[in-house]
This record gives sequence, C-alpha cells and structure tokens, in this order.
Amino acid sequence: MRYLITDELWAVMEPLVYHAKRHHGGPSPVLPDRLFFEAILHWARTGIPWRDLPSDFGAWDAVYNRFRRWTASGTMRRLFEAMTDQPEFVEVRRTFIDGTIVRVHRHGAGATRKKNISARKRRRRVKALVGVEEA
Repeated sequence: MRYLITDELWAVMEPLVYHAKRHHGGPSPVLPDRLFFEAILHWARTGIPWRDLPSDFGAWDAVYNRFRRWTASGTMRRLFEAMTDQPEFVEVRRTFIDGTIVRVHRHGAGATRKKNISARKRRRRVKALVGVEEA
C-alpha cells in the first residue's frame, strides 16, 4: 500500500492532531492517528464507498465513525485551521467533494418541470372528459 504522509510531514502534523482533539483520555483507539489520516486520504483520493476501504486500514466502520465524530465535534476544523498556520502545509487544501454535490438532477440545474397531477385530480379529469364525450 502506498502511503501519502511522509515521516517528516507526520512529525509536524502529529502535535497538531493531538492539540486539535477535545478528549485526550480514555483508551487509545485501535487505529493509530496516522493510519486514520492515511485511510481518509485514500478514501478521498479514490472516491470509493466506505465499505470498500482496504483492510490495511482496519475496520472501515471504525474509520468512518471516527471521521464523523471528528467532523461533528469540530476536531477536523481545528486541525485544518492549525495546519494553515504552518509553512509546511502551504499546499494542503481541505476540499472533499461528495457525489451528491456533483451529480445534480436536471431539474436542479434549472430545467422546466412538468406539472405533477395527483391521481385524484387525474381521475376527476378523466371522468370529466368521459362525461363530455357521452353528452
């Protein structure tokens, strides 16, 4: 497996990760922080579903749950803010593009919509037309 975080980069990043965390106590997670970030980078780079994350990164749901917790608690935001202050991270960008953002339905892009006629209105319309033809 090819990793993206070099030893030099992790030496700068590790203290930032530690300070960005809210909770420092409790048992250590099974997946170390460095491997957790490698898993996120692999997921972002390849665009695979979480369930298809290689087993080299451990259980996919552990990575997903930690990512969701860190995002919800603001840990990721604090980490990226701390990283932008460091000259070693000048080229780091924090852009995750999800497929739900990219693939927009044609109506979301401004196409005209047909009127949605409910089944009840459709039956009334048919009865009215049938009644007109019989008369």
